[in-house]
Amino acid sequence: MAPEGLLDWYCKPVENGKWVTLVPNALGAYTPCATETVVVALSHLVLWCLICYRIWLICKDFSVKRFCLQSSLFNYGLGALAAYNTAEPLYRAVMGISVVNLDGQSSLAPFEVVTLLVESVTWCTMLALLCSETKVYIREFRWYIRFGVIYVLVGEATLFKLILTLNGYYERSVLYLYISEIICQVVFCILLLFYIPKLITYPGYIPIENGAFTVASAEYEPLSAGENVCPERCVNLFSRIFFSWMTPLMREGYKRPITDKDVWQLDTWDQTETLYNNFQRCWEEECTKPKPWLLRALNRSLGARFWFGGMFKIGNDATQFVGPIVLSLLLESMQRGDPAWIGYLYAAVIFLGVTLGVLSDAQYSQNVMRVGFRIRATLVAAIFRKTLRLTHEGRTKFASGRITNMMTQDAEALKQVCQQLHGLWSAPLRIVVSITLLYNQLGVASLIGAVILVLLFPIQTFVIGRMKKLSKEGLQRTDRRIGLMNEVLAAMETVKCYAWENSFQQKVQHIRNDELSWFRKAQLLGACNSFILNSIPVLVTIVAFGVYTLLGGELTPAKAFSSISLFAVLRFPLSMFPNLITQVVNANVSLKRLEDLLLAEERKLQPNPPLQSGLPAISIKNGTFSWDTKVFDGCIKDELRGKTRILVTNQLHFLPHVDKIILIQDGMIKEKGTYEELIRHGPLFQALMENAGKMENEIEERTTNGDNEPKVFTFEANGEPMKSEKNHSLKKTSSTKKEDKSVLIKQEERETGIISFSVLQRYKNALGGFWVVLILFSCYVTSEVLRASRSTWLSVWTDQTATKHHRPRFYIIVYACISFGQVMVTLVNSFWLILSSLYAARRLHNSMLTSILRAPMSFFHTNPIGRIINRFAKDLGDIDRNVAVTSNMFLSQIFQLLSAFVLIGIVSTISLWAIMPLLIIFYAAYLYYQSTSREIKRLDSISRSPVYAQFGEALNGLVAIRAYKAYDRMAKINGKAMDNNIRFTLVNMSSNRWLGIRLQSLGGLMIWLTATFAVLQNQRADSAAFAPLMGLLLSYTLNISSLLTNTLRLASQAENSFNAVERVGTYVDLPSEAPLIIENNRPPPGWPSSGIIEFKNVVMRYRQNLPPVLRGISFRIMSTEKVGIVGRTGAGKSSMFNSLFRIVELESGKIFIDECDVSNYGLTDLRKALGIIPQSPVLFSGTVRFNLDPFGEHNDADLWEALERAYLKDVIRRNSLGLDAEVSEAGENFSMGQRQLLSLARALLRRSKILVLDEATAAVDVGTDALIQKTIREDFTSCTMLVIAHRINTIIDCDRILVLDAGQVLEFDTPKNLLSDEDSAFTKMVCSTGSANAQYLRTIALGGRDTREQFENRAFENKRKWTASARWAAAAQLAISLSLTSPQQNLQAIAEGSTDNNILQETRNATQTLQDVLQGKHDSAIEVALVQHQVSKESWWLELFKVIEGFSIMSRLARNRFNEDELVSEDRDIDWGNLTV
Repeated sequence: MAPEGLLDWYCKPVENGKWVTLVPNALGAYTPCATETVVVALSHLVLWCLICYRIWLICKDFSVKRFCLQSSLFNYGLGALAAYNTAEPLYRAVMGISVVNLDGQSSLAPFEVVTLLVESVTWCTMLALLCSETKVYIREFRWYIRFGVIYVLVGEATLFKLILTLNGYYERSVLYLYISEIICQVVFCILLLFYIPKLITYPGYIPIENGAFTVASAEYEPLSAGENVCPERCVNLFSRIFFSWMTPLMREGYKRPITDKDVWQLDTWDQTETLYNNFQRCWEEECTKPKPWLLRALNRSLGARFWFGGMFKIGNDATQFVGPIVLSLLLESMQRGDPAWIGYLYAAVIFLGVTLGVLSDAQYSQNVMRVGFRIRATLVAAIFRKTLRLTHEGRTKFASGRITNMMTQDAEALKQVCQQLHGLWSAPLRIVVSITLLYNQLGVASLIGAVILVLLFPIQTFVIGRMKKLSKEGLQRTDRRIGLMNEVLAAMETVKCYAWENSFQQKVQHIRNDELSWFRKAQLLGACNSFILNSIPVLVTIVAFGVYTLLGGELTPAKAFSSISLFAVLRFPLSMFPNLITQVVNANVSLKRLEDLLLAEERKLQPNPPLQSGLPAISIKNGTFSWDTKVFDGCIKDELRGKTRILVTNQLHFLPHVDKIILIQDGMIKEKGTYEELIRHGPLFQALMENAGKMENEIEERTTNGDNEPKVFTFEANGEPMKSEKNHSLKKTSSTKKEDKSVLIKQEERETGIISFSVLQRYKNALGGFWVVLILFSCYVTSEVLRASRSTWLSVWTDQTATKHHRPRFYIIVYACISFGQVMVTLVNSFWLILSSLYAARRLHNSMLTSILRAPMSFFHTNPIGRIINRFAKDLGDIDRNVAVTSNMFLSQIFQLLSAFVLIGIVSTISLWAIMPLLIIFYAAYLYYQSTSREIKRLDSISRSPVYAQFGEALNGLVAIRAYKAYDRMAKINGKAMDNNIRFTLVNMSSNRWLGIRLQSLGGLMIWLTATFAVLQNQRADSAAFAPLMGLLLSYTLNISSLLTNTLRLASQAENSFNAVERVGTYVDLPSEAPLIIENNRPPPGWPSSGIIEFKNVVMRYRQNLPPVLRGISFRIMSTEKVGIVGRTGAGKSSMFNSLFRIVELESGKIFIDECDVSNYGLTDLRKALGIIPQSPVLFSGTVRFNLDPFGEHNDADLWEALERAYLKDVIRRNSLGLDAEVSEAGENFSMGQRQLLSLARALLRRSKILVLDEATAAVDVGTDALIQKTIREDFTSCTMLVIAHRINTIIDCDRILVLDAGQVLEFDTPKNLLSDEDSAFTKMVCSTGSANAQYLRTIALGGRDTREQFENRAFENKRKWTASARWAAAAQLAISLSLTSPQQNLQAIAEGSTDNNILQETRNATQTLQDVLQGKHDSAIEVALVQHQVSKESWWLELFKVIEGFSIMSRLARNRFNEDELVSEDRDIDWGNLTV
């Protein structure tokens, strides 16, 4: 049988039948056969294949995770619908009921039988799938089934639409039977789409791993140099154009999660070292010019590829106009009634234009984005290197937070703006071309629209200028917040010990709220700006169409819809250009900030001399290392004896072994000479050594004990004697091994797979809950309904075949109302989104901040500060500015895409059916891409942290870097970390291009199919009548390519942006310390009242898998007892305090304070009851007041009293701001000793019954040590004190000494008893300090109370003499005020005896005035004058008191009451505030 005969047998066409005469498509009599076979049957076959594959997955693929349904009722309901859809077509086939037989054929045509059987088999298979899912359910492939059902519905809708046009020729029973099937399919589809079953794990099932690969087992480490370099530069032209070189990596990422071992190393042209060297050369040349400009240097070093990419931008812009021009030609052709092949030709031209545009855009984007990440790498490297070279003055101008923000925000801003900078010329060019083409369509009416555009630009200029100021203010707050977080994280242990978490949380949150308020203003202003920009095309369209029709023009579909397409092209540059200007403005601010840093004063660096080739830089053989004296003897004295050595130290026992000593006091050299010279002739040096107990007549060499084995001695614990034998179990044996490995710094956590629903749920809750999201979705739906209505109304307006019942003005008004309604809904949506997203940003920040501050110290020990700062800087920055924006853009595109499909389905259902299979390819390509992109984005975030972490470490170790001249080495380390991060950025960028080319090419194919099927469907219809609908269809279809591409790309970006929410969420969910307050278990009032401390069998380890550091220690400390704690490094001294403060919770045992178990109380209640003076004093940026009393619990009198007792009152009073004097970052404007004295003032202010001194004087000079020890002896006599000893001299007068070794109590007794035992560990420690000092310590401890009293008497005598001097000076000052009357009379007599008003008279008047001032007669006049000259009252009186103090000193010298040397050296200010008569 011939093919024609076979086709006729199969289709049974009826010539001149109703399908020919009533249906205007090109298929004619073959219409029902083609529709049922090609559309309906093929749709069901697609669904059948998808169902079969899912059944195979359920039955045969045991690698997928299996579940059970909690309830099968829903499946039973779906099964009932599937059963009906199975039976109905089978019933029609058996009964011979046809829905397409309009010409009275006696039997069903073969195509009808085939179609009905295919339908029945498909739905029967669906029933089998639903039954199998009641037993075993899997998540894989279920959305493909949903797509298949929708595809079947679209196919059925195509046939149903044809049937409805002919419904008058059908029997009602046949029509109703067919409609019942359609209704069942629709209900089934709706139920299936919204069906999210509740699942439980399949009992007893263990999934089979594919390849046994897990991300947790992967080691994340950079590849070795030269291995697996990025192939982009070496591939052929075809691969470079279509990015085929990315396909192997995409394939690998689809199979399993990508790790950093799978990603290529950077080629040399992208490496940071290469980029920085080129930039530095250009910047050095730029710095020789009168006004250096950073942008010019960047352009010279990186601009070539940027401008090369601009060439492709021209091609991409040109292709944007292909669609509107060809659309106009196509509609004009249809209006003229041209042959159908012309329509097919125009459809093909559109496809070619789209493809060329895609390829041009890919090359443009790849080039400019590459320049963007090169700029970021270059600037981060420049910032890092510059920071290492800043002078001290330059360093004070650029705080750590500010520099960190430059690396995280400013460099990123310049990277982002680089990717769109070509829009500065491209956008105006596209606007001009669009207006020119519009002029060809609408004539002078389009020029009126252009005038409106020009008039709106001044508004844009004002808005952008305002946004610049708001953005700058916001960035300054961000700097402050990041800087404060740096300080808090660096001093977290101190913050916890002082129970200051709430105070710093409030301070950070206050800055954060201020920061968000500026961002809110900027974003709301940006929303208004977007409203203006969205209104411009609408306003221009209305004015252009209105003027055109009012001038007598005929608005045809060709003119209207091509103009609409041109306005769509015009809308993008109009909306993008002001945003670009905003980005440029922000980037200019960032550029200026970076320029200021790079131009700051820097040190002149000399490189290290080159190493001799062939010789190792460092070689160690059989090395034995220990601390302190051995380092001094073995390294400084011996190995470095050929070098000049400068030792800055507080360890005075080293001084007898140096060649020359320089003693510095008050910033000046007071004495210098050899040790012997200063001992004999240096009074300050003698006093220093005497105070430290180092004075001896003859220098003796100190011998060290050669027995290094730990021994166990008899000691007392809990007041009872205890005995132990040598070689006790405390002694470590070589057989001890670690069973588990503990990691010092944890690898940064990394999630895999798609963003979990819990992340979306977290952000939804942060936004404000379900109702906030519901309002947003309502706005999207309303906006799209209005958008579709606007286009449909335009189609009605331009239909020339319809009878017009209204004048053009009516159509214009309706069109304007719909258009502006849509714009207003968009504005409301923008405002709502901004407010809710910033609310979410604040809540997420506060939650993460709370979690961080409440995290245990083990978290900070295993996570670098830079990693945590990255969460507060980069991730929160993404949440502030990207998450809501990308989500909004994604949802907007989704709803536009859905509205486009709905409209296409209504106008040309068969076109929608034709393009739907391409959606599967779209989705598959997206999954293929997203599997790689998701992991690459996570790796990018993880690899970004080391860049900032190394920067923070470099800032903290700047002194060591400079000392070792390790600038280049540190810069290379940072450069490698940057390269490791950039290689993921490059892959992410290239994968976007890979996806874009494929998706947009498919989009072009969709446009061609839609246009072709639309022409085919209406080939025999009245072309002029169909032209408006064709214009409506194609105006939407032309956007499908960009809509689909943008939707999938934005879906990826939105998912990737939620990576920031995911990463913040991991820190929100950190394990927390014990509660701060336990309301139902608060300590009794005044607790602790006695200060009794008892440890009972305390065992503590810092982390799991680490050995315990405290091993069952037990002891009891009585009220007001002062206990010194000594032991070797690692003995457990600080660990014991960590246990007391519950910085680390106990593994077992109990700690009691005043017989109360401290574990029963909240941490704040406990820690506020304890005082501590830490080893390393910590100050925070702010004021003196804040550093002393962050909660504002004390009045000024208490603060001044604490400062006075800490010997800091005079220092603080010299500052005119007093307690509000500024404290710079980390207290850099205070000396180390002053910082420790401020810590002492904190302890004095707290008045705790228990005071802990954790080697409080380890890092201060001897003078400060003496002041601290004096205050401790005088002001803490009623406190129980625990003192970790750095110098044994500081604890020799303690009531008892606690000796720790290897986490156990070795000895616990009075110093006298311990030193009485020559074999005690404490005795050996005392002997190791030198014979003279050991004798001095023994004298004090073994009853040498007379010696101690001699020191105390001498100190008391000095104090008495000072008091007498100070009181006499105060009395002399007061006498000046009270006894000036007599001198005034004498001066008056002398002055009156003079013949002229000479100097004597003036002196007498001055004396009178001074007396009146001191008696308060001129207070009002003084206050007025001080206000007029803007001088503070306190400052003026302070200066006057200094003048009077000078008079006092003069009077004392005249009377010669004391030795002149004493009085001249007396420089203390008089406390006038406490002066009494």
